[in-house]
Amino acid sequence: MPILAIDTALEHCQAAVVEAGLVRGASIAPSRGDAEAITGHALAALEAAGLAWADIARIAVTVGPGSFTGVRVGIAYAKGLAMALGVPAVGISTLEVLARQGGWPALAVVDARHGAVYAGLYLGAHEPCGVAARMPAAEAAALAQRHGATVVGPASAIAAVGAGEAVDALAMIALAHAAEGPSEGRAPRALYLSDVDAVPQSHKSLVRA
Repeated sequence: MPILAIDTALEHCQAAVVEAGLVRGASIAPSRGDAEAITGHALAALEAAGLAWADIARIAVTVGPGSFTGVRVGIAYAKGLAMALGVPAVGISTLEVLARQGGWPALAVVDARHGAVYAGLYLGAHEPCGVAARMPAAEAAALAQRHGATVVGPASAIAAVGAGEAVDALAMIALAHAAEGPSEGRAPRALYLSDVDAVPQSHKSLVRA
C-alpha cells in the first residue's frame, strides 16, 4: 500500500512515497517559508518511485506543532489531494513522528521560543503518557529525566532543553508508519498546543482612502 507522506510543519518541506517499510521516492529541501513548494516535492517523489497518482492508497501529513503557515498549507494540500484521489488522509503530530525516530520511551520536543518547547511524552507506539503541551524547557528536561525518556527534536529545541538527540528532518518512514491502521477519526486537523500568535502582515496591506 503506497503511502504519500508529506511534511511542511518543521524546517523542511518534504514528501516521500513509502511502501512496505521502504522509501521508494523522496524529495526534500529547507522550507524557508516556502511550504507551497510541497506540490512540486510530492510530484518529484511520485516520479522517483515510478508510480502514478492512482497508485497512492493513503496520504499522511504532519499537523503540528510547528510553523503556523506550514501546518495549514500541508493540511490543505493533503485534504485536497485525498479528495481528488478518493483516498483517506491521516493527520499525525510532529511530536509522534519525532518520538518514533528517538525510540521508546521518548520525549519529543519542538522549539516554542522564549525558553519554552512543545513537548510530548511517548512510552511506546501510539502511547502518549497524557503529556502534550507547551512548557518551559527546564520542565521538559525534568519530565524526561523522571521517565527515563530520550529527548528528541530539532536542534533548536535540543539546545533549549540542554541535551538530547537532534533531528535534522522528520523521517518519512516514521510518518508513514504512524499513519497505518484504521483511518476513521484521524482526519488532518491542525494541532495547536498554545494560543495562535500569528498576526496579519500589515506591511503588505493596501492603504484605503
